[in-house]
Amino acid sequence: MKTIKYLGFFLAFSLLSFQGVNTIQDVSPATVVTAEGGYFDVYLKNNCSKEVKVTVKADGSSSTSTYKSGDKTKVPVKAGYEVSVDGKLLIKLAESDSGKSDSGKEINLCK
Repeated sequence: MKTIKYLGFFLAFSLLSFQGVNTIQDVSPATVVTAEGGYFDVYLKNNCSKEVKVTVKADGSSSTSTYKSGDKTKVPVKAGYEVSVDGKLLIKLAESDSGKSDSGKEINLCK
């Protein structure tokens, strides 16, 4: 009888251990790669001496924000997005033939 109890305990422990192994995930560091047509970050910097209204246009929609003098903001964008300042087109973001984007680029809102 004692042997059956130990055998039952061993089987239960083995089953629980086996289930735990299946739920463990690899926690190795990931490498982030921007896929073609994927989002990347640019930094909009208001180097003007006044507040400006910035519009980011994409795929038929747009988003408008106001930036105070000296503001620097990270914005996620895709190739093809247009950035306008006070209604005037400033830049159209692009991806080069080599696959490199404007990722990490600092865009000054006043020229």
